[in-house]
Amino acid sequence: MSERQSSFVSFRSKLFRKKLDSSFSLEEDKEEPETHNDVLPKIQELINSGIGDSGRLQHIFDMIASNKTLYHSDALYLEAKLNESVSPEPSTLPSEPPKPKPSTLPKEPPKPEPKPSVRGSLPKGWNANNSVEIEQISKNIRDEEEKIEKQKLLSSEINIHRSKLAQLQSHRKEYEQKVTQEKATLEAQIQEERLKIETQTKLSEEIISQKEELAKVKKERTQILKNIDSEKSKISKELAKQKRQLAQAQLEQEKLEKQVQTEQSLLAKMIEEQKLRLLEQATIANQIKSKQSELEQTKKDYEYIVSQVKEEKAKFAESEKLKNLIKSQEEDLIKSKEARLNLINTISKEKELITKKTNEEKERLKSQQNIAKQLKKEEKDYESLKKKREKIEQQIKLKNKKLKEKQQKLKQQISEKNKKLKSLGTKTTKSTKTAKKSTKKTATKTTKSS
Repeated sequence: MSERQSSFVSFRSKLFRKKLDSSFSLEEDKEEPETHNDVLPKIQELINSGIGDSGRLQHIFDMIASNKTLYHSDALYLEAKLNESVSPEPSTLPSEPPKPKPSTLPKEPPKPEPKPSVRGSLPKGWNANNSVEIEQISKNIRDEEEKIEKQKLLSSEINIHRSKLAQLQSHRKEYEQKVTQEKATLEAQIQEERLKIETQTKLSEEIISQKEELAKVKKERTQILKNIDSEKSKISKELAKQKRQLAQAQLEQEKLEKQVQTEQSLLAKMIEEQKLRLLEQATIANQIKSKQSELEQTKKDYEYIVSQVKEEKAKFAESEKLKNLIKSQEEDLIKSKEARLNLINTISKEKELITKKTNEEKERLKSQQNIAKQLKKEEKDYESLKKKREKIEQQIKLKNKKLKEKQQKLKQQISEKNKKLKSLGTKTTKSTKTAKKSTKKTATKTTKSS
């Protein structure tokens, strides 16, 4: 009995070794082609579904099909896209490990072993119960092999997830550094904008003061024009009076000539005196004509000043339009600043949530990439707005200089015209006084002669 038991034990151990060798050899032979063949259809599915860059995926497909080594970046890109395609179905992950089906592989080698040959080689005291025990042991071995393979798959999946977590953490740190740098640049830009806004407020205050000065100049101009009109009316009235006085003097002279026909000696003297008076009156008439010409020149100058004022009004309206544009651009800048502050707040909240949930880091990284693109776009817009604002400021400065120069010219012209008007007023008063004195002298002489 001891010899039979020892032979049975040796036979059973040989069977177990054969089974173990056959199962492991089959797995090792079929592992490489399965992984190689599984990846290619997945890549083809990604290309057909339109997930990711189709050109890059086709390049990866060709490299794997031609058994060439992939670049590290291409391998990471492929893993990310495969995980994206797998991530919507988390329930299938635990059910995937049985794919290699190692339990079915060991069943195939025992089939070609004919049972009669085994029975013929068994000892005399062999029973069917021993074969049942062998089958149970083989089933246990198969179950253990399946468990080992499942554990291997789980460990490989865990390693992949760990590597992905490390990559995500490194990406998150890089984005945090970028966000801090962008914060610093944005704060510096905000300070520059505040300084520029202060300078713009100063410019607007100067423009308001210039407007007030223009209003004062307009009021002074209207007053001067009123004075000119009043003086014109006075001069016209005085001229009418002088004409009437001359007509009366001529009538009196005719009466005197009729009365003094008998006195020829007196007439000669009176004729000489009248000649002198006529010469004086001619000089007065010439002076009046010169004054009229000067008044016409003043009218022309006044019309020229009015045209200049209209041009200045048009330019002033253009400057107000530019101011309105600047205000609208400033409001847009303030809105963009508020949006940036809101984005910064959201980014800080996302930082706190990253430490809690690793699976949500992918979506947050996508959102952060979009935010970075938006920030770049906003920076470009901000630079374009800066350039526009600088151009507008230069235009406003040039127009302010032109307005100041024109105001100075207008003030000089107004002062010169005031001087001319004053001189004209003094001349007219003097001429009226001389005319009155001459008429009084003629009247006294006529009374004396009568």
